[in-house]
Amino acid sequence: MKKFFLACSLLFCTLAYSNPVETGHARASLITNLQDSQQESFYVGVRLEMQEGWHTYWENPGDSGSPFDAQWNVDQGIIVENVEWPTPITIPYPPLMTFGYEGDVVFPFKVFRAIDSNLSKINLEFDFLICADICIPEKASLSLDLSTALPDSLVDEAIKSLPVDFIQTQSVVDGDHLTIKFKSSQPVSNAYLFPREDNLFAYTPTQKWNRLSEDTYEIAVPVLNDEVGSFSGILRINDEGFQVKEELESAPSMSLWQAILFALIGGLILNLMPCVFPVISLKVLSFVSMGGNDNIKIRNHALSFVGGVMSTFLSIAAALIIIRSTGSMIGWGYQLQSPIVVGILTLIMLGIGLILLTNINFAAGLTTLGSSVQSRNDYSGSFFTGVLAVVVASPCTAPFMGAAIGYALLQPSFATLPIFIALGLGFAGPYLLLALRPDWISALPKPGAWMETLKQFFAFPMIATALWLMWVFMVQTSGDALILLLILGLILGIAIWMIATFKGRWKWVGMLATFLAAIQMFNNLPENTSELAADSSAEQWSLAIESDLQAQDQAYLINFTAAWCITCQTNEKTAFARDKVKEYLKNQDITYVKADWTNRNEDIAIGLARYERTGIPLYIFWKPGMPGSKILPAVLTEDILIKSMQ
Repeated sequence: MKKFFLACSLLFCTLAYSNPVETGHARASLITNLQDSQQESFYVGVRLEMQEGWHTYWENPGDSGSPFDAQWNVDQGIIVENVEWPTPITIPYPPLMTFGYEGDVVFPFKVFRAIDSNLSKINLEFDFLICADICIPEKASLSLDLSTALPDSLVDEAIKSLPVDFIQTQSVVDGDHLTIKFKSSQPVSNAYLFPREDNLFAYTPTQKWNRLSEDTYEIAVPVLNDEVGSFSGILRINDEGFQVKEELESAPSMSLWQAILFALIGGLILNLMPCVFPVISLKVLSFVSMGGNDNIKIRNHALSFVGGVMSTFLSIAAALIIIRSTGSMIGWGYQLQSPIVVGILTLIMLGIGLILLTNINFAAGLTTLGSSVQSRNDYSGSFFTGVLAVVVASPCTAPFMGAAIGYALLQPSFATLPIFIALGLGFAGPYLLLALRPDWISALPKPGAWMETLKQFFAFPMIATALWLMWVFMVQTSGDALILLLILGLILGIAIWMIATFKGRWKWVGMLATFLAAIQMFNNLPENTSELAADSSAEQWSLAIESDLQAQDQAYLINFTAAWCITCQTNEKTAFARDKVKEYLKNQDITYVKADWTNRNEDIAIGLARYERTGIPLYIFWKPGMPGSKILPAVLTEDILIKSMQ
């Protein structure tokens, strides 16, 4: 029998009208953390002190039992929300397993009041089931005068011990078990899943967990069938509870070989993304300048470029693995969440643009920027062009890339590295092919006077990229910080002019001045205080908003975006900002939600991880009747977006 009560006698059911009150096998009372009569929100807690050996139940009681029922009676202007359940414990009664609480427990309720409402008495009819060898329904009528009540520290302690927001998990149904993989920076001594949904899981036999690596663990939860589409609950790790909510598939969403293939394809497509063009144009310019006259040089330059690409991808992978080992949530393009990195990239792109507009001998000190065109034997220039190409490519996520990187960062290190190697090989593929067939360069126009015009033309994409990065920098910091960056850009321009105009020591004076100014500027960088201007048509994303909207049967579209993500910004203009899309969302009653990841945000990283993603863009759609949320294409137009939601 799924739910049952053992013999109950009304002789054991105590009706009480005082606060606190004895109910028979427990002592019930109302307590609060209200400190100021002007507070608009506070907590009221139902404190239940149960006799030794007796227990009550969580919202999902397990194999038997029943959660409590709370009926509030409050004055107009006061709203009491649903209870925020503390993390339960297992209470086994073989062959049954129940979930609940023993001893002294506080159930917190959040209270909102209108500012002009009076603090008055609140009343509660509290019905609960308390069990030992038998189960007895008990009842208490409780009241609390908010105008005279003193704050009780037990309420704040109960709030602090509530399950924290969502932990990153990766779950799959395999046979008769749900396997949940999670990470913990602290050693795990015990783990247990308390599911909210009934009729999905078997509460016996015992859940088993084990350690997969230094910081990765998994827990196996018996299922009643293999058709589990989604679940939510509390994952108790040691003595701390974590919220869990996942959409599931009946088998792993991707194998390692599929992820490697996706990474290879995604890396190849990455060459066509707008964020890469400014740097790739440098490489094209250098190949054109060679004119196909020296195959050995062409091959060496191509291989040097590939070396820069591969070493950078491997460095990023290593950094991601190291940072991940600390328990931090990270993703593709994470470095651009740092204003310092964005500021440095701004100056690099601006510097390259200005150099391309001058007659500077690139081999004379600035080849490390990857812009050596005139120096035919400077392979370091090609290498650093590859480095720079990968760095500026990170704001973009090409098709297939998102799924591959998301998979990679949820796997052990031995699986992460091959995926990033495949991504690098895909990105460097055209240049590897050129190294094998350098004679193809001969099909390009022969070098001539037109090269100077082409060189100057390529300066403008560089400067345009610098302007875009300046905007990102301002969004991440403040207008004052942008002014400092502009001043530094001016100093850089002067330095490049000195290098182009003067000889001897004066050129180095310019470079030294730029270097010292950069150090001073970044040491005094204002804190991140600015945010993207709020989109009036969009709701602000939170970890709980998806669950809340689904509970209300409200369709939604979630846009995970950032100012530094060029693909995201392109989709904003070509799809989300179009009147046709806005009208469709309105007519179909679809709530539009935006998650801005311009600056580092742990919650958004967790939200991405729910969909096995660690990078953006990511677009999520759901409507009533769908078995689970739908991931939309990474590259959108208004027609593609609307069609994807139909």
